[in-house]
Amino acid sequence: MKLSELSSALDAIGAATYSEDEVLAHFKEKYQQVPYDNREVFLFTNQREFGEGKHIVSFHLGGSPKIPEHIYQYVVVTYCYKGVFPLVIDGSPVTLDSGDCVVMDRNVPHKVEATDPDTLAVNIVLSNRFFERRMMSDIARLHTRFATELATAGAPHRRFGIYRTHGDEFARDCVDRILCEHLDYTVGSADIIDDFVAALLTYLFRTFESDSEAFEQDERRSELVGVMREYIAQHYAEGSLKKMAQDLGYDSTYLSSLIRQGTGCSFKQLVNEERMQHATVLLQMTSMPANEVAGAVGISNLTQFYKRFREFAGCTPKEFREKASYGRA
Repeated sequence: MKLSELSSALDAIGAATYSEDEVLAHFKEKYQQVPYDNREVFLFTNQREFGEGKHIVSFHLGGSPKIPEHIYQYVVVTYCYKGVFPLVIDGSPVTLDSGDCVVMDRNVPHKVEATDPDTLAVNIVLSNRFFERRMMSDIARLHTRFATELATAGAPHRRFGIYRTHGDEFARDCVDRILCEHLDYTVGSADIIDDFVAALLTYLFRTFESDSEAFEQDERRSELVGVMREYIAQHYAEGSLKKMAQDLGYDSTYLSSLIRQGTGCSFKQLVNEERMQHATVLLQMTSMPANEVAGAVGISNLTQFYKRFREFAGCTPKEFREKASYGRA
């Protein structure tokens, strides 16, 4: 297909004809729901048919209803071809304007809000084979953290990158040529699409991953993790993620995900660690009985307190206090 014919071909695709209830029923029938940060998300199978290529190209049509939160298990590139494309990625609202795109790693949960009739987005799902050989070599030379994680088997695969490429001619040209091959698929189309996807990714990482905006975003996230650690240290007895989110002015799901990314621990684990550390201080410095120590650090169930304390300190509160007293003698 010639580039001059692409616009007419895309106009002929039309709008969505399915309802939100139909989408949800389809998801429940086809995909398993799995726990993720205190909620359940749909897990897409990792047995997709990629055919002769290393990609699957599809469209998100205008007038589509909400799409439930899901995880692909593959790297996904989403490009807003026209209109406005609203997503929620790992609890964080993201809006792509026409020409913008997002790259999501394998374990990134996301959902799509209802779209306007004039919206059209392009999804490109990449098989793990896509990052073999040449693409691996190209990414290694870029020296960007996100690109390296995409191609590294043992990485957490929880990151995503938002690229404000509206008006960017190179990015648009890559997508246009991908779509020309996809809509007029013939001999060699698979390889050509793979090559233009590789060119698009390399361009995005080389151009945007090292810019000041991305660096400042990482810095802001690191600062927010520090603020949360300080909040937990001051409010460990209450230990409420919802209250922390309200006080800090963020979505609780987003904060939960961010603190796990930044510390490797969940909110509950960090709260419990703070509680146990303060419990050890109270056991050493006061004569408070164990039930009062438990209440002071925010644990109303004494059995739970004993269980958590033993896991933390390797002994019971009484044994810990005796050892501390012996050490001071």
